[in-house]
Amino acid sequence: MILSMKNTDGNQFKILLSTTTTIPPSELSRIAQIKSSPETIAALLNEMEDSFSGTPKHWNAKRRYPFWKVCQNCSAIFPCDTKEQAVRNRYCSRACVPPNPGKTKPLNERKGRVVACATCGKEVWRPNAWLRKCKTAFCSRECNGRMRGKEWAKHAHKGRAAWTKESEQSFCLKMRGQSNPAWKGGVTYFRKHGNYKPVKYVRCPLEFMAMARKDGYVMEHRLFVAQAIGRPLTRTEVVHHRNHDPQDNRLENLELFASNRDHKLYEHHGTPLPIWRG
Repeated sequence: MILSMKNTDGNQFKILLSTTTTIPPSELSRIAQIKSSPETIAALLNEMEDSFSGTPKHWNAKRRYPFWKVCQNCSAIFPCDTKEQAVRNRYCSRACVPPNPGKTKPLNERKGRVVACATCGKEVWRPNAWLRKCKTAFCSRECNGRMRGKEWAKHAHKGRAAWTKESEQSFCLKMRGQSNPAWKGGVTYFRKHGNYKPVKYVRCPLEFMAMARKDGYVMEHRLFVAQAIGRPLTRTEVVHHRNHDPQDNRLENLELFASNRDHKLYEHHGTPLPIWRG
């Protein structure tokens, strides 16, 4: 719905009514008969929204919605239903938006120059800020890729495609086991949450591989107990450290329980006893 009005100068403007407004139709018709400026009418409509709204306004809210504003092009009064619209909208419709806001400068007024593409020789315009960072200019990504491909072709002989069987075997010998620069003695640590010390993992021997992870590593304290009793440990059996230090894997510091339940009961009540002690 649109209401037509006249201001003090006799110029006509309109009010675009909102479906969410709480102002009664009688008050809207009374406002339509007032001859005043669009800004005054918009302020009066916002006061009416505060008066006739049934919900209390938040103590930190700047506006009550719908919020009425004046179009900067046609001086029409239009409603804003959200905070984003009230802050950003300056025009009542797309038809009032200027076709050329003037934010984009013409090409001859920008700071730059025309340069030739290093691959195909095509002349392209580039800004000075871009030319300061890139010494070689290209007209497209395709030309840039062709130039980089020529540079990579110079190093193709260094890739693994040019390796022989002897060079691959030599590389494997240099990178395996103790020859690898990242070798740490075949030991890795798994850090748990909290203030606990990390658990030590070592390479598992073939006869105890049933206890190992997929990568072939096993907890060192479980491996020591398995070697002491002469058999692999089952998944339910638990190894306990007497001094509660997970990195102190001396046999005299280790105990074996049949299950984690027996382990916890022994720590709290002293029974049942472990099935093996170092």
